[in-house]
Order: sequence, then C-alpha cells, then structure tokens
Amino acid sequence: MKLYNLDHSPYATRVRVQIRKKELDVAIEAPPVALGSPEFIQRFPLGKIPVLELDDGSQLPDSWVIMEYLEDVMPALPLRPQGARACAHMQLLARYTDTYLGPGALFPLFARVSRPGGTEGAGEQLAALETELARLERLLEFLPDFRERQLHLGDITLAPSIDYVLLLAPMFGRENLLADYPRVGAWWEWVCADPAVAAGSAEMRKAVAAFFSR
Repeated sequence: MKLYNLDHSPYATRVRVQIRKKELDVAIEAPPVALGSPEFIQRFPLGKIPVLELDDGSQLPDSWVIMEYLEDVMPALPLRPQGARACAHMQLLARYTDTYLGPGALFPLFARVSRPGGTEGAGEQLAALETELARLERLLEFLPDFRERQLHLGDITLAPSIDYVLLLAPMFGRENLLADYPRVGAWWEWVCADPAVAAGSAEMRKAVAAFFSR
C-alpha cells in the first residue's frame, strides 16, 4: 500500500501517525502530480490529500475512511477501543474535529493568514476559535478521563488540528492559547507524550513553517 501525503496537512498527518503507531508497511510519498492541477483531479477525483493506494491500484480518499480501513485490515496494535460506548466516545472526538473545529475555527484562520494583511482585524475568527475550544473543554469534561484509557483514533484525529491551531494563533497575537482551557491543555500534554504523535507533530510543524515562508 501507498499513502499519498503532504507533511503540512493535518489530515495526512493523522494517517501518518496511525501508520507509525501501528508499525504498518505503507509507503508514504508525495503526490505524483501537482496538487490542484487537472492531472491531479483526473487521478484523484475528490481532489484532496491524503489518498491511500491499495495493492491492486484502487484508491481510498478521505483521512477518516483510510484510518477506519487500516484498522479493519490491520487489526494488530488496535487503535479502536473495545465496546460500543468507547467507540462512540472515540467517534465524538473525531466528529468534533471535522464538524466543529475544522470548519468553525481552523479553516477561517488559515484562510486569513494565507492572504496579505489577513492577520489584522481577525476578531471574528478568533472569537470562533474560542467558541470551539470552549466546546472541546466541555466535551472532554463529559467524556471519561482520557488518562484512564489508551490512545485511540479520535485522539489521533484531533491532535494535528489542535497543533495547527496552536501554530496559527500566535500569528494573530494569541499566545498561550490553551491557558483558559485546562482540560484541553491536559489532554494536549497527554497526547503529545506519545512518540508517534510527537513525530507527526514535528514533521507537520517543519512543513508548515516551510509552507508559510514560500
């Protein structure tokens, strides 16, 4: 199998973390054609990275679909918990990431910082970020204590997006972003203690720095 990957993508990063954590024999490569080009769209119909290419040449797009597939076909070193309730809790973290944090905070901040002068006058976007972090604080208070369980796919999904927010916030003058969210801060320290998560974070941070310095 082969993962088409971009190191600066939080979505690709979550899959790389899973691959590393499960010690999978999956090649990780850059896309063979330029992102967004007609050739890219022709080869990868959803037009996004990551994409998992299977041994028969077929493809699976979408990071969560890829992660679930890898858990199904590579059950060793599982990152999906036992039991319906525990799996539902895992799904809640993943759904929060892709339904709330991404569209509600990460994407708007990224769009602002990607254009000249975009970091000025971003009060609305910063307020939306605070709303989403407050939502996550409440969610983590509602869920069983993460320190009493193993790392799972929900954590691996959320971690790169929080990491990306922590990279963007200082560009808008927002330092120590998690200081007002103690449960989120504790979860962040806990998840970053995992070597696979830390390695994925280091790769992504290096790539993001290079991306914004272009």
